[in-house]
Amino acid sequence: MPHLASTGISIIEQFLTWLQQAFNNREIAIGLWIILGFSFCLTRADLRRSLWCVAKTLIAPKLLLFFGIVALNVVALSWLLAGVGLWSKTQVPPTVLWFAMGGCVFAGRALQSKEDDQYFRDLFRGSLRLGGIFEFIVVAYTFSLATELVLTPVLFFLAATLAFAGTKPEYAKAKVLLEFSLATFVIVLVYNSVSSIWSQPDMFFTTDTVRNFVLPILLTIGSIPVFYLLFCYSHIEQARIQIDQKTFQSDDLKQYARRRFFLIFPLRPWLLRRATRQFRILPAKTKTDVDRIISDILNYERNEEAPPAVDPTQGWSPFEARDFLKEQGLRTNDYHKGDDEYWASSNYVELDSHILPNKAVFYIEGLEDIVTTLKLTGKFMDDFDSGEAIQKLRVIGALLCEKAIGYGDIAIDSLIPNSQVFENEMIIDGATIRAWGKRYPSDRGFEVFLALSR
Repeated sequence: MPHLASTGISIIEQFLTWLQQAFNNREIAIGLWIILGFSFCLTRADLRRSLWCVAKTLIAPKLLLFFGIVALNVVALSWLLAGVGLWSKTQVPPTVLWFAMGGCVFAGRALQSKEDDQYFRDLFRGSLRLGGIFEFIVVAYTFSLATELVLTPVLFFLAATLAFAGTKPEYAKAKVLLEFSLATFVIVLVYNSVSSIWSQPDMFFTTDTVRNFVLPILLTIGSIPVFYLLFCYSHIEQARIQIDQKTFQSDDLKQYARRRFFLIFPLRPWLLRRATRQFRILPAKTKTDVDRIISDILNYERNEEAPPAVDPTQGWSPFEARDFLKEQGLRTNDYHKGDDEYWASSNYVELDSHILPNKAVFYIEGLEDIVTTLKLTGKFMDDFDSGEAIQKLRVIGALLCEKAIGYGDIAIDSLIPNSQVFENEMIIDGATIRAWGKRYPSDRGFEVFLALSR
């Protein structure tokens, strides 16, 4: 028994030694707090059920395959880096951390990226940013484990509170105080790291330091092609499901559409989305319709690179009009054929910070090569004050008038008054500007419209 006890103690000592060599005190402190939080959740029946639901989701076959592909990519990259001397066994812990905290997160966000957010380009640029050097220096040296155990929840609480304070204007003063507090902590962390490096430069400027610094950069850059392929594959699967959902189209036509779309747009998911949408909404009835959808999308893509000229007295270029409110988050999708006309719409943007915020959306409508109507729509609920949202809608409306007709000094307050039901109209430089408001049929809110037409 004494021999078994001494063996157990020896194993524990070896594990603790490995833990301190593989991770710094900050990483150990974060891990301990995560374990503590997880243990607390296990003591509560309601939280245990929630954790079980999360666990069942994570072990779903498709998610396991997804994480497995990301993991295999990390293994392959590590093997390649080891071949050129940029990875060794001492990099196993930071590699695992990057997979769990970086790789899976980046891959998940890649699947949710949109056509215009340039996610993959930003991911590449972000991996090379100079701020990475600063972050690396900050975490190079840590305090004692006891200090880090106290510091970790404090910093987490400050960051979470700061994020909440940024959601409401009335918390502006608290936000300034929180930012000052976090900045103070960062200065202390930087001073601790820099002073430690200055006093022991030989301990910092080593081969392992270089490897640890370039590891996340190289893993991120090397994973981007895999992330993009997963992104493309997810859109192929979505397209397959959406095409199969149409019941009135023949199986032969749906098979033809899948084959043609997947052959022409496999690595351009934004074009695949457009093709699938057009196949569903037009709707396509023959193989000729499918071919026409492909032709229209490719022509639109070519015209986007060199937009054809449009007579300004007749309307606006669809490629210019879609960007009129881009800075406000109201850039429309591609200009495409609907039931009766060509049109495009933006995503909704929130006009205030209520629990159920008032929103705005932007539409462009017209003929095949020319937009004849620009329409900004605000949607408001009676349950929440709409004053702030109405004022923001006016600002966006004035910007639209300036971008569309070059006339910024417009009486926007008169055009969109503090009323729920109204109708106003004016003509400027041949463009008709009409604004009106109306109640919802449910009588629980109202809509405000601002339309410019030629």
